[in-house]
Parts: sequence; structure tokens; C-alpha cells
Amino acid sequence: MLKRIKMLVDHAPQVGCLWIAWTVKRRREKNARGLAIDSRTTLPDGTRIEGFSRLRDYLLQQRRAAFLRQFCRKLLGYAIGRQLQLSDEPLLDDMMARLAEQDYRCSVAVETIVLSQQFRMIRGKSFNP
Repeated sequence: MLKRIKMLVDHAPQVGCLWIAWTVKRRREKNARGLAIDSRTTLPDGTRIEGFSRLRDYLLQQRRAAFLRQFCRKLLGYAIGRQLQLSDEPLLDDMMARLAEQDYRCSVAVETIVLSQQFRMIRGKSFNP
């Protein structure tokens, strides 16, 4: 699920209907008012998709690098508790390379973050320089 969040947030108006059509582990055919859910949409690049599986395929085949980078950015930002800076770009590049080498396992991204200087040198909230 985490892989899909950034795309869905950035393009909520375009793919919101797809997201609504799915709940945890099951597909919904109707909304709470009993109306049919339309899971067709056109993405910003003009690609027409219908259904969650087509969205997943699109992200994996045509937007993998951008999607993966954004996933890494958000995961790293959450882990270190701050916005990313230009000095974090080499770590993101390293995460991307390691993920590609090791079959895109999420544990590789987490390990890269945990072993990074950025993560190990987080200052507590009580720190006053």
C-alpha cells in the first residue's frame, strides 16, 4: 500500500475514484449511498486506466523511478522527523541503487535509513544549540 500513496495523494482528483473503489482487501462496487463507483480515469499524461490493478501496472511500468524516489523521500523524511535537504540527496540515491540491486525489498530501504548518519545523528527535542 505504501508504494501507491504518493501517486494517489498527488493525483487525488484523477485517481480518487480508483482509491474509493477499494477498501482494505476487498473491492467495492457501490458507495455508502448505494451508487455505482466509476473506477475509470485519465491520468495527467493522458493515459486512460480503469481499476486498481491497471493503476498498479501503470505505476510499476511507466512511473517506477519517480514513484520509488518519492516513496524513499517520504520514508526518509518520516524516519528522521524533518523535511529533506539537499544534503540528503546522496542517501536517496544510495537507497534507490540498493533497492534496485535487491529486488525492491522494503527492508532494504529501512536498513539504509537506519544505518545512515542522518538517522543516527537525530537530535532530541530538548537540544538547544
